[in-house]
Amino acid sequence: MNTTNLIDHLGGHEAVEGMARDLMGDYGIVALGCFFMLLGKDLMANVVQGLIIFWGNSWKNDEVLYLNGRQARIVRKGFFSTCFLMVDRHSSMSIPNCNLKDCVVERILPNGELPEYLPKGSEKGAMAVKVVNTPTAGRKRK
Repeated sequence: MNTTNLIDHLGGHEAVEGMARDLMGDYGIVALGCFFMLLGKDLMANVVQGLIIFWGNSWKNDEVLYLNGRQARIVRKGFFSTCFLMVDRHSSMSIPNCNLKDCVVERILPNGELPEYLPKGSEKGAMAVKVVNTPTAGRKRK
């Protein structure tokens, strides 16, 4: 059945518009418009965050990092989500770009040296304190 025939069968454009107005009320169209505006706002925010990650230099493909304490490799960066290969389970995990700000991300230092483990509490005992004497200048200020 053609849509034009259906509208004609229901009584024309004015009748269909009148039925829609009766079903939704006079302010239903305003509420529907506000809903689509909020949906569009969230979509635009996700696209902007995706563009920042996609074109930015802070996230690179094949970079090894620690994501919430688990070793991961960036497989693919997209406008809406970033795909990681989780090394411990050999699985992939896709995270929306808007949720990456909530993750704890740690990177390996670029010089290749692993930092010494930072102790918690008294694991290594008290920290040694060394007093350094600074040489005084030979002449006094006026």
